[in-house]
Amino acid sequence: MKIALFLPLLLVVCSVCSVETEQTEALALQQSFSPDVHAALREMIASLERLELKFLKNDNAAKFERQEAEIEKLKKQLKDHDTKLEGQETETNKLKKQLKDHDTKLEGQETETNKLKKQLEVSQVAFSASLVVDSAKHFGPFNIFTTLVFSHVVTNIGNAYNQHTGIFTAPVKGAYHFEWYIGGHGGNEGSGAVLLKNGARIFISYEHQTSGYVKSSNGATLLLERGDQVFVQQWAHTKIFDDENRHTTFSGHLLFTV
Repeated sequence: MKIALFLPLLLVVCSVCSVETEQTEALALQQSFSPDVHAALREMIASLERLELKFLKNDNAAKFERQEAEIEKLKKQLKDHDTKLEGQETETNKLKKQLKDHDTKLEGQETETNKLKKQLEVSQVAFSASLVVDSAKHFGPFNIFTTLVFSHVVTNIGNAYNQHTGIFTAPVKGAYHFEWYIGGHGGNEGSGAVLLKNGARIFISYEHQTSGYVKSSNGATLLLERGDQVFVQQWAHTKIFDDENRHTTFSGHLLFTV
């Protein structure tokens, strides 16, 4: 009876001992493998970190390459834009030069036109004038040669003749023809006048008779430089007459330029 009661208790104790033994063996086994597992984990972690670092480096390198490619693309676009601007600037400068050349050409044409106008103006030279304006008048006699001022101007194309001084001034180099007519009344003094170029006597017209109306004339063609002066002087000790009928006149005109 006592053995029967003790047997179950013994079985329980044995079972407990068996469990404890298994746990102890498992713990011992776990403790024996723990250092290797930790080392493996550490190696795995290190490997993962290296992989992550390599991935990051590769990713950064790829990003850097993409950025570098983008920068190169932007540089090319900027270069193309600069090239385009240079082309536009070159075209603008070309247009400016064409405009300047056009303006220069227009100025040249305008200068040439003005030159032709001036040549045309100076090539149209002619004048004719009489000694008095309206009333009859005697001039002289004078003891010296006296410049005659032909005051009544009927033609003065080119304005080369000065009605206040009686002097014609050549506006251009050329051949000019002059004529002068001298009227007078017969008497003790003759009637005469001489044509002068820059103060040098050229030709004279002269008439002397004791009574009646007298008239003399002459003409000359002169090669004049621009600025040369031509005028008529009354011959000394002569007497000249003029009235509203224009007996005494002085005329001239340009034949052609040289």
